Amino acid sequence: MKKESDKQLSGEWETIIARNYEEIEAIRPIWEQMQRSEPYPTPNADIDIYLSTVKAVSNGVRPYIILVKQNGEPRAMLIGRCEQHSLNVRLGYKLLFSPKLKCLSVVYGGIFGQPNSDVYSLFIVEISRMLRDREVDMIFFNHLRVDSDVYRMVVAKYGFLCRGWFSRTQQHWSISIPDTMDELYERYSPKNRSNLRRLINRLKRAYPNQVRVVTYTKQEEVQEAIDVMAGISAQTYQSQLNGGFVDTDYIRDMLQLAAKRRWLRACVLFIGEEPSAFELALRYRKAYFGLYTGFDPKWSQFRVGTVMFLNFLESICGDLTVKSFDFGFGDAEYKRLYSDQCRDEASVYIFAPRLYPIFVNALQSSTMALDLALKYILNKFSVVGWIKRRWRNLLRSKNPALRV
Repeated sequence: MKKESDKQLSGEWETIIARNYEEIEAIRPIWEQMQRSEPYPTPNADIDIYLSTVKAVSNGVRPYIILVKQNGEPRAMLIGRCEQHSLNVRLGYKLLFSPKLKCLSVVYGGIFGQPNSDVYSLFIVEISRMLRDREVDMIFFNHLRVDSDVYRMVVAKYGFLCRGWFSRTQQHWSISIPDTMDELYERYSPKNRSNLRRLINRLKRAYPNQVRVVTYTKQEEVQEAIDVMAGISAQTYQSQLNGGFVDTDYIRDMLQLAAKRRWLRACVLFIGEEPSAFELALRYRKAYFGLYTGFDPKWSQFRVGTVMFLNFLESICGDLTVKSFDFGFGDAEYKRLYSDQCRDEASVYIFAPRLYPIFVNALQSSTMALDLALKYILNKFSVVGWIKRRWRNLLRSKNPALRV
């Protein structure tokens, strides 16, 4: 385990680098204690989920943890992994390029300790050294809060050539969980409240005694849940865009771990014997984190995705140990409808001061600029919906069995 000392800052500082499983296990108590002290701990930065992720994608992936101590006491930690990162350069749905770079990826929620500027400066010294010594070509900070000190410091430290030019800010939505569904409905307008209640009743009237929700939480139920959810997801156009829920070794390992730790909650809405929609979430600390959701478009007239989500919320209301439901990354109209909490986040890319990484940065940033400009124009002329419909029709023509 690499150790470095710096006595120039106030007090005696020590930077410790953990690069393998044995070194990580040696700092497990510190990791777990520091994460428990976080105001908003995420499952992404849980030590066991982290190790499971690294092992599942073990092809060239290695751990990289930076622990900072002051006078022997842990002050801050950065959770990352070194990997080959495919930087997908897209124009709309179209993938134009996918250059691969050696990358230190900082996991979401993976900076512990609420560090001050002294600690951040030590982090930056270490990641700058990695870029300079060619250990990596790029640093990726996954969805930092834009009101955080680390975001402001990283953006200020690295200049035009080495930082991604268009750091797109996204809204991250969540719901505070009340004691009852009636309390939740009271947050909405009378019209929305009436519409939501009517959806559930309409489905039950159309299929009396055939509507049920099956909840999977145990290890022996994991594979059945995966099969059902993957089957639903495969019917949607997102599956043709390499999105949605897919049965992989990583997914199986992660859900088995979640079930073992009693974090798993996978709910599936059945109409008769046919699965129509699902909601997959992890209960971590005092929050549920939504991982995947999906519905079979065959049942879209009944808005089964909404019905499933309302049933999911009802099942967790009244649990005094749960404070919120986190929708995960990405903005969407339905998230805005349900949520009462929001924070702004942005991912940050830092590139090494070398020819190829700077070229890739220029390629990605200029394409993002063009994409933003085109979206602005299309939104102004209200043709985005038409383009999406045309794209879905194209996918359906290539795969007639697909329901879009």
